[in-house]
Amino acid sequence: MAWMETDGQHPVRGFAEAINRFDRDAAVAFCDSEIEFLSVLAVGGEPYRGHDGIRQYFEDIESAWDEWRVEVDRVEEGSDGRVAIVMTMHWRGKESGTGYCDCTGHVWTLRNGKLLRNEPHRVSENALRALSLSP
Repeated sequence: MAWMETDGQHPVRGFAEAINRFDRDAAVAFCDSEIEFLSVLAVGGEPYRGHDGIRQYFEDIESAWDEWRVEVDRVEEGSDGRVAIVMTMHWRGKESGTGYCDCTGHVWTLRNGKLLRNEPHRVSENALRALSLSP
């Protein structure tokens, strides 16, 4: 197994739950110091790098969205140690008030049990297929 539990959680699931609580410190605890995080809905379009980048991600989310949460539908480890997450994202625009919902996925690479790098997938099944897993 390529990951270690932090507070009894898989780092991928724990990171998602920290996002739901808007808990920067908890999110950082699941991340490698050299994390490179690409958000499907990134405000700036650039990857968030390092622990300071994760903190900036939270600031960007809070500046753009009134609501931002994810429901984790599935977490699966591939044979190469990478991890796929399938999730339903819910968000509502701060200025427009318009709500959105979308099913997406990520493929995570971990290092020493921490999140190191992700590949976002707008089509959730593609995250599973990237690891030769059945959707």
